Amino acid sequence: MKSFEPVYKELEFLLINKLSENIEKINKEYNDGIIIKPFENKSLEENCIKTPLFTFNIEETEYSEKDRIIENTVFIISLDIKLQPHTENKHFLLCRYYEAIEMTINNNEDWQECKISGSKENKVFIKIIV
Repeated sequence: MKSFEPVYKELEFLLINKLSENIEKINKEYNDGIIIKPFENKSLEENCIKTPLFTFNIEETEYSEKDRIIENTVFIISLDIKLQPHTENKHFLLCRYYEAIEMTINNNEDWQECKISGSKENKVFIKIIV
């Protein structure tokens, strides 16, 4: 099984340093008055209190027989997105955040696969194969 530490460091770099650039691209692309703001997080483990913010969680690590043979490890992480209470257009905002997150994580050549595997309420699940 491969270590999660390098994956964590790369995720932190992408989500803290690069995600805001993609949020700006999404805002310019749609240009319809619905604006998503950059996340206030300064690290993945920070207990941020300003919104918008995300909470990072490791949901699952898979190391099946097949993965062991081909030396892959599958990590499933989640980001629980918190917006201000009583936010208008909440579903549009969440979809745009998901789009920005996907743009950000797809630009990594160190991983065999990295994609959004699903969402539930305010939580997006990301599958990373290394």
